[in-house]
Amino acid sequence: MAYLERQLDEFDPAIQHHFHHTLHNHPLMQFDELSRLALRNPKVRFHSAKLERTQRFDTAREEHVTGLTLQETLDNIDVSGSFVYIQEIEKDPVYGPLVQEVYKEIKKDTLKFHKSISRVEAWIFITSPGGVTPYHRDFETNHYFHIKGKKTLFLWDPRDKEIVSQEENEYFHGVHSLAKTLYTAEKFKKASKYDLDPAMGVFFPFTAPHMVENGTDEFSISFSITYTTAEDIQVRRVHKINQLLRKIGLKPTDIEKQNKLEYQLKLGAHWVLRTFIFFALSDWIGS
Repeated sequence: MAYLERQLDEFDPAIQHHFHHTLHNHPLMQFDELSRLALRNPKVRFHSAKLERTQRFDTAREEHVTGLTLQETLDNIDVSGSFVYIQEIEKDPVYGPLVQEVYKEIKKDTLKFHKSISRVEAWIFITSPGGVTPYHRDFETNHYFHIKGKKTLFLWDPRDKEIVSQEENEYFHGVHSLAKTLYTAEKFKKASKYDLDPAMGVFFPFTAPHMVENGTDEFSISFSITYTTAEDIQVRRVHKINQLLRKIGLKPTDIEKQNKLEYQLKLGAHWVLRTFIFFALSDWIGS
């Protein structure tokens, strides 16, 4: 059974696009089944969805608690003002086979462009009416399948330097933090807007900034499959070296402007540093 249908002449991993899917009809994507998944999954998180576009999404779990239990949150999702996300559902014995089926369709396109793909993970997002997922970035590439309700997705081009600066990229990858990933009204003008109904989906290029505003009439459900490519890992490592160089007072060449030799030298520097740290920690632990 085909779950994914792209309306493209050719897939390009650097360019966002919308697609259609049939997952919204699948029995495992219905709310009762997803509630059971949430209650048995150790990697479920939940917090208030009454957030602003400008708030830090990576600290929402600690800063915006609702005081409800997970069961209470799910039982009252229409009125609890909550955001629930279920991680690593690819490891669930019931959902794992479905994730693999969908991923097989995804990789028909993606493997044409990448040496290898790793860290394939699947997520479920359940959001109360009117909930907001603030402006943020993820560390992966994402296929985002909308399942239930209505929501508006805003997505930005991560290659646009007016949206994502060199310094932000270095901090984002080097420190693994959203502290410098900030929403502004000027950035909003450059967003691509997707009004999502069930059976619609959107492809997010690697680390593309995004923001979601849920419809007010009913709660929503969405499903994501994320992954990291060999090329993504190299980009991340070069940004980490650039961040280190900037930290010691140097001005590193932007990753898009450096030549192949400089790129390879930075990858080599990352390998040397990682190897040194590994052996240093091994000696410390063993002493």
